[in-house]
Amino acid sequence: NYYHLPTKLFDCFIEPEKSPPIAGTAPNAAGPCDTQNGGHCYETKYESFRICLGNEATEIDGRQYDTLSSLLVGRGPLSTHVKIDVEGSEWSVLEALLASDEDQAKIRTLDMEIHFGFRAASEASLNHLSEKERLDREVGIIEGLSKNFRVTGTTLETYRQGWFPNKDCPEQQCHE
Repeated sequence: NYYHLPTKLFDCFIEPEKSPPIAGTAPNAAGPCDTQNGGHCYETKYESFRICLGNEATEIDGRQYDTLSSLLVGRGPLSTHVKIDVEGSEWSVLEALLASDEDQAKIRTLDMEIHFGFRAASEASLNHLSEKERLDREVGIIEGLSKNFRVTGTTLETYRQGWFPNKDCPEQQCHE
């Protein structure tokens, strides 16, 4: 944490025993970290929450969801660095962000992992959309975000994780 910003971690998918920060067992506000040995270390204070981001504050399949907008309350202009990896719920979260100039103005950087065509439980109300309609919506959201945010890099997760759609799903049956 080069800039020594306090961090709030939200993750309702990973099991705490697999994530020292979510379990609260990673060094917290520990001062300079030993980067030679790797591992989790937060020089600056962090708080962890077993909460997902979604399009409304609710519970789905035993997981608690909250909105990005509610988490941005009280933040000043360009005061927040946001990293989103919400396993398919990002589209409704980002769509709500696009609808709020006030919330967009609070975000200095937006780092996210996106899942094209993924059917998250929090987006079940959109299951009636065809694959083309779903992808058109998702591309439209990205295009909308590009008006206020800049793309600085990309990683195709499927290839980085050793999954190759042409080889592993030659008939497009994997829905990825």
